[in-house]
Amino acid sequence: MTPTLFRKKETAETKEKHAPPSPEKKTLLQELCKGNKELHDTLNRTLLLDPETTRKEGIDFYEKQAEEYEANQKFRNARIAYQVAGEIALHEGKLQQVQKFFKKAAEAEPDYEFKRAFEYFNKKENAEKAIAVAKEYYTKTAKRTQA
Repeated sequence: MTPTLFRKKETAETKEKHAPPSPEKKTLLQELCKGNKELHDTLNRTLLLDPETTRKEGIDFYEKQAEEYEANQKFRNARIAYQVAGEIALHEGKLQQVQKFFKKAAEAEPDYEFKRAFEYFNKKENAEKAIAVAKEYYTKTAKRTQA
């Protein structure tokens, strides 16, 4: 008798289980960050999902709101308002405001779990790189939603 006589016939399902894993499809943000994990992680936390809706109030509104929260010692709310102001500045490509608001967000709630994402913007070259990738990201996502 041959050993293959008693083997189970391989089905499509079992072939799938034994096939080498296919490489993961990269997201647009992963493609734009070109393997820079720190940049990707930062932008993953700071890009606006719905820029048009968030930008309606404007940077000044969120800055004023953050300052009021700080005065009332509502530091988490202040961090969130500064973060939104920074995210709008990132969307608009305003380097100095990006750095200013993310620095204030990091300071407002020092023990915030993702504070490192805000601190990434402290170095000018990091902030410039993030703004360039964000601009490209927003351009490409706007085209996708319009199509």
